[in-house]
Amino acid sequence: MKHRVVITGVGTINPALHGDSTAIASWLAGLGPRPERPRRIDDRALETLLDGTEARRLSRPCRMSVVSARAALADAGLPGGDSLGLVVGTEMGDLRSTIEFADGYLGSGPSGCSPLLFPNTVMNTMAAATTIAVGARALSLTLNAPTVAGELAVAYAAGAIAAGRMDAVLAGGVDELDALCAEMLSVLGDRGDRGEGATYLVLESWEHARARDARPLGEIRGTAWRALVARPHGVGRGVTSRAVASALGQARCAPSEIAWLYSSANGDVARDRWEQGVLRAAGIARGRPGVSLTETVGHHAGLGALRVAAAAWSTRAGRLPGDPLERVGGDAFGPGAPGLVHGLARGGTHVALVVGPPPA
Repeated sequence: MKHRVVITGVGTINPALHGDSTAIASWLAGLGPRPERPRRIDDRALETLLDGTEARRLSRPCRMSVVSARAALADAGLPGGDSLGLVVGTEMGDLRSTIEFADGYLGSGPSGCSPLLFPNTVMNTMAAATTIAVGARALSLTLNAPTVAGELAVAYAAGAIAAGRMDAVLAGGVDELDALCAEMLSVLGDRGDRGEGATYLVLESWEHARARDARPLGEIRGTAWRALVARPHGVGRGVTSRAVASALGQARCAPSEIAWLYSSANGDVARDRWEQGVLRAAGIARGRPGVSLTETVGHHAGLGALRVAAAAWSTRAGRLPGDPLERVGGDAFGPGAPGLVHGLARGGTHVALVVGPPPA
């Protein structure tokens, strides 16, 4: 890694929260048991965050993406421009628009095909809408992956910055909750607790952030993504993966130094059990406090990026959400302890990110 990668801004919108890093920190600090949670973002509230033209023209996933991206850039104090890139992770894209477009054709033939819906049938429609809205005119990339799309987008962006290919990238994830998608995934065996929303992080090289006097929220010290052997959308038997070891190697961090964990546990019992096996094999799971946040906002690609933002908060606060103090082997971990953000998807896509405190 040629350059250190820091987080300088965060923006999110989901059924429980809308705001920047300050709002996220307050929300995480106050998290506790919640017997119920809202399932969808209120459409009227979402529309108030956009101008009238955008509210009419953009689909729901695009609206969520634009709102959270703007919040992240405002949090970082970074304008768009020729040097700002964008990496978006999504599991489903704008599948609802695709279904409506197909239904129009099936119901009325070619005359039923909506020209307004057609642009939303491609997977990168959220990236296109967001780059236009925020003026990000450099790299634009959309990653489509189950379960780990948000974490994977952040890891890709961090890798581009660490290698010196980019100075600043807006990276995150977005998904809409759709009943038909949830039903089809359940048929495939994925019975995870679904939600919706979008989260973006502004990632910069430490040199770029320091030159403009930015305030880093945390540092991504190591990233890696690999694949484990599994059937398409299936759960594999193997638990040996080089992703965690590679991320720790980049961070120059031993497994014993990882004090806490954000996992991708989402209520899919078979997948969750597989992830725990992978973490145990990597020497991480035992004795480490961990959370996933799925029970609070539901699983979606935006949650993957939100976990990375939450990890930056944890390394500053010295604790995980929901408890005043977490324990590791009987000892409290304090501010500055590094942690791991981990994701494993049905089908075998595997992501690991080591997150530590901001550079001095």
